[in-house]
Amino acid sequence: MQAIQPKKSLRVKMLSVIGGVVVGLMLLISFGILVQWRSMILQQLQQKAESVTQAFGISVLDALIYGENENFQIEDLLESYINDLKTKVPSIRSIIVSDNQRRVIAHSNPQMYNRLMDDSLSLRLSQTDRLISGIYKSPSLGWIVETVLPLQISGKRWGVLRIAFDAEPTRQEIGHLFFLLLAITVLLTVAVLLVLRYLIDRTVQSLQVLVKAMDAMELESGADLSLPEREDEVGALIRHFEMLRKRLAASKEQLLLAQKQIYQAEKLASVGRLASGVAHEINNPLNGIKHCLYAIQKEPENKEQSEKYLQLINEGLEHIESVVQKLLGFSRKSATSDKQVVDLNESVKKVLALLEYRLNRKQVHLQLDLAPKLPKIKGDDGLLKEVIMNLLLNGFDAVAENGHLTVQTVLQADNRIAMIVKDDGCGMAPEVLDKIFDPFYTTKPAGEGTGLGLSVALGIVEAYGGQITVKSAPGQGSTFTVVLPIGEKHENIAH
Repeated sequence: MQAIQPKKSLRVKMLSVIGGVVVGLMLLISFGILVQWRSMILQQLQQKAESVTQAFGISVLDALIYGENENFQIEDLLESYINDLKTKVPSIRSIIVSDNQRRVIAHSNPQMYNRLMDDSLSLRLSQTDRLISGIYKSPSLGWIVETVLPLQISGKRWGVLRIAFDAEPTRQEIGHLFFLLLAITVLLTVAVLLVLRYLIDRTVQSLQVLVKAMDAMELESGADLSLPEREDEVGALIRHFEMLRKRLAASKEQLLLAQKQIYQAEKLASVGRLASGVAHEINNPLNGIKHCLYAIQKEPENKEQSEKYLQLINEGLEHIESVVQKLLGFSRKSATSDKQVVDLNESVKKVLALLEYRLNRKQVHLQLDLAPKLPKIKGDDGLLKEVIMNLLLNGFDAVAENGHLTVQTVLQADNRIAMIVKDDGCGMAPEVLDKIFDPFYTTKPAGEGTGLGLSVALGIVEAYGGQITVKSAPGQGSTFTVVLPIGEKHENIAH
């Protein structure tokens, strides 16, 4: 039996679904970790910048208070403070000290002294009353962390301190962390998928072993399939398959036994239907034998007459023996296997010889068209004769007196043989055609048919890899076509 290939592999489906879920979860987790790390790094950077700004803001505020009390210029002092802070903290990009009118009173760039910070951001920052910080990309400085500290004490405000810290190294560090985390995620995902594939492959291999065992299973053989033992669900499936195989084997034995009984019962029923005609074939020679014996007894001294009548008696006994042998050969269970070679034409002729008296009595016109040099079939001669007998009796019952019955054999182009049985009888309606192969279905009066003939014939033909088709219409007769393969091996058939 050819294994049925699945449209979609179980391995592919499991890897696609589970692998997709794993990859999605890993990416989601990695994205969450990256966002958390980025937030922590930026938060630490801002806290560091705010700490430096607050510490430096105290010095600047002291200088502004001192300059106001002593009434001297503090630009030089603030400039020294700024240069000293930039030396200690190299990441500082700019330092701005502005008064309440947003005029620069100290700057890390001396050229910016006494200039007015007239941009909209400076206006908003000059009005803040608490330390704030933010990260953004400056057109001139690039990515920076800027802190803004109001210079005020005891309700009095002297101005604003703005310090910009370089954020590019932190941005690069976050980028490196992203690629590192991405590489770790890819490696972990690949490792998980490899482990997952290994587990799936083991499961699929166990299922493939089970599938091969199913394909190679022979119910006639009681041999152990030697399937691997497992303690998981696949092992349970294997054990249940073995139990199913044993139940199927037992069921097939019971089915074969029932088929044997049905075939034999139908064969005997067919013989019973022939009994009336065969009785006449036996009675006629018996009457002749009685007449010959009477004549011999009347004139025992007439040797010439006695020899003539003894010859006639011998011919009559041979005819009776031939009829009896035909009946026994048809009704006896075949002792041969289905591997014998059968000549379909010869089988047709032998069955017609058995039906000859019935056909002649009903004056049925028989047309025999047998293909010459017809290839032989491997099978059981008795079972094939059973099929021929059932189809011929079906046609015989359908035709009226002086009806026509045609039997034809044909060699088809597809290495098959066809046998066609055609009658010009009453035909069948469509609703009857749908049921004629059902067991025990018959349109004949009670006692004239078992309803098993066509059903048994269909079972035999299909078991040999063939088929039976029928065409019929009311008043137009019926045509049964049996198609059988040439010289092929078949299943064992009950007989």
